[in-house]
Amino acid sequence: MIRVLVADDQELIRDSLSYMLSTYSKINVVGTAKNGLEAIDAALSLKPDIILMDVRMPVMDGIQAMETIREKDPSIKIIVLTTFDEDEYIFESIKHGAAGYLLKNCSTDKLASAIEDVYNGKALLNPEITKKVFNLFSDMAKSVITNVNRDSLPESISKNEQKIIKLIGMGYSNKEINYELEMSEGTVRNYISSILQKMNLRDRTQIAIFAVQNGLTLIRERSV
Repeated sequence: MIRVLVADDQELIRDSLSYMLSTYSKINVVGTAKNGLEAIDAALSLKPDIILMDVRMPVMDGIQAMETIREKDPSIKIIVLTTFDEDEYIFESIKHGAAGYLLKNCSTDKLASAIEDVYNGKALLNPEITKKVFNLFSDMAKSVITNVNRDSLPESISKNEQKIIKLIGMGYSNKEINYELEMSEGTVRNYISSILQKMNLRDRTQIAIFAVQNGLTLIRERSV
């Protein structure tokens, strides 16, 4: 069973999602939260596999809650489920490690499928959100000058370094990369230093931009 926590400030939404998702045999809604602080407490005590997180909530918003939860327990995967498709929310959600960004107008079957996909290691976005994401990163890339050969990665880049480049492009912190790849944080730092040297880059931002420009970040409905 996939353990799911629903975080939304509207009681009707919380109750409706809990009821509808309970009809799916692979999903078990283990709890709900009405704001970001409650979401953090529930996440750490209930240990859900997936959190459905709204972005606009009182006391603490979903973005702040996501950042804290991902820092304290990177194993918990978060799908942002909201009515808002503003660029700021999309960018901040992905930057802080959201595994998916869906709008509340999606069908229940689509949501249930998304929960299963994220649980199985995939990342996904609504089609309309995907376009916004690529536009956002394209604008970011244009604002930074790099000396990178965009055709391909240098031959000296190892497979582990390729994985780290992808994860940096997806907004993962060193701690999250450590958890994802089962490496120590010191090893991750050493790999990043090696990447910067081999690719003649200045910092993590340039690594992320390279990853996006070259299609290395798997932010569409594909396996990470």
